[in-house]
Amino acid sequence: MLESTNRLLVIDDQQELCDFIVEVARRLGYETVAVTEAEAFRRAYLDFNPTIVVLDLQMSGFDGIELLRYLGTQGARAQVLVASGMDQRVLSTADQVGRAQGLNMLGALQKPMMLADLEAVLRKCMKPSVGVTAADLEQALTNHQIQVYYQPKARHVDGQWIVEGVEALARWQHPQRGFIPPPVFISIAEASGQIRQLTEQVVEQSIQQAAQWHAAGLPLQVAINLSPRLLNDRSFPDLAASLAARHGVSPHFLSFEVTETAAMSDPDTTMDVLTRLRVKNFGLSIDDFGTGYSSLKQLYLMPFSELKIDISFVRDVCHRDEARVMVETMVLLAHKLGLTACAEGVETQEALDFLAQACCDRAQGYLIGKPMPGAQLPAAVAAWNSKAMMIDVAQAGAGN
Repeated sequence: MLESTNRLLVIDDQQELCDFIVEVARRLGYETVAVTEAEAFRRAYLDFNPTIVVLDLQMSGFDGIELLRYLGTQGARAQVLVASGMDQRVLSTADQVGRAQGLNMLGALQKPMMLADLEAVLRKCMKPSVGVTAADLEQALTNHQIQVYYQPKARHVDGQWIVEGVEALARWQHPQRGFIPPPVFISIAEASGQIRQLTEQVVEQSIQQAAQWHAAGLPLQVAINLSPRLLNDRSFPDLAASLAARHGVSPHFLSFEVTETAAMSDPDTTMDVLTRLRVKNFGLSIDDFGTGYSSLKQLYLMPFSELKIDISFVRDVCHRDEARVMVETMVLLAHKLGLTACAEGVETQEALDFLAQACCDRAQGYLIGKPMPGAQLPAAVAAWNSKAMMIDVAQAGAGN
C-alpha cells in the first residue's frame, strides 16, 4: 500500500466540523485524524506526524493558542491552518502568534468555511506521492492500469428512488505502490498534458461498459467528469461523439460533469465546447453547485441540463435549517431553469426522504451505493431497486 505523504490532523470541539474537514481532505487524497480534546491532539500529533494541522481557536476547556504554543515547543514542521468563527483581527493576531513560535502558518479561514476555500488551501498543500511521476502515469495509461468504477445515481419516480444511472470515477491500483488517490494522478495528468489521454480512456471504458449493460437489458445513463483543461479543447466534442458512435451508444445516455468554478474560468471558450456537446445530444451537469463564485447570469447562459447540489449542503439537511433552505432553493432554481436537480453525498435515509419532499430529481451517495467495478453494478442495481419496490408496496398497504 502506498504510504501517504499528505497527512491532516484536525482539532475542533464541534464533531460536525471535524467530519466536514475530514471528508473534504479524504476526497483529495489525505490520510486524516480528527480529535476534539487537547490531550488527544497532543498524542495524535506525536503518533501521526501530520503534514498539515487545522485547529480552532475557541474550544471548551482549552484554546487554540495553547496548541500553537505546544506545536512550537515540538518544533513542528507541519503547515498550520487556523479555522475559527472569531473576527478577522483575532485571526490575524493568532497567525502572528504562530509565526512567532516558528510555525509554518497557512493563514486562517473564517467560519462558516466555504468548501471551495478549504479545498483550495488543501490542494495547494498537497505533495506528490513518493515515486509517482508523469512517467509512471504514462506507463499506466499505456498498460491500461486506470480502471473505471461506477457509483449509482437514483431517480425519484412515482414516490420511489430507482437507480437509472451512474457516475464514472477513475481508479489507479499500481501493481507495486497500491492505490493512488485520484487527486494525485489527475493533477499529474493535468500538469504533464496527459489529461486528454486519461479522459479518453475513461470515456471509452465508460461507453464500452454502457454498451454491455444496454445489451443485457440495463439501460443505465453514465456521467463522466470533465477536466477544466478540456473545456478549451474544441476538438473534444467530436472525440466524444466518435467514441459513442463506435460502440453504438446513443449520446442521450451519456453526460459530462463540469465544476462550477471551471465552467466560469473562460466563459467564451467554455460556452463553445459545452454547446457543441449539447448539440451532439450529450447531457451536461454543473457539479459542486453552490461552492463557486460565478454569477447567476453566467450560469443561465451555459447550456447545462443538470445541476448537482454539493455534498456540503446535502450532508447538513438533517440538522441545519439553513442547509434545508439552500437545497430547496437550488432545486427550485434548477427547475425554473429547465434543469434536473441531483444531490450528491446522500448517506442517510432521513436525507433521502428530505430530498423527496424537496422534489429533487436525482440523488447519489453511499446510502444508495459506493463506487464499484462495472461487473458488480447489475446486482447492486437490482438489490436497490427491489428494496425500493418493496418499501413502496409496504407503504401502499399501510395506507389502505
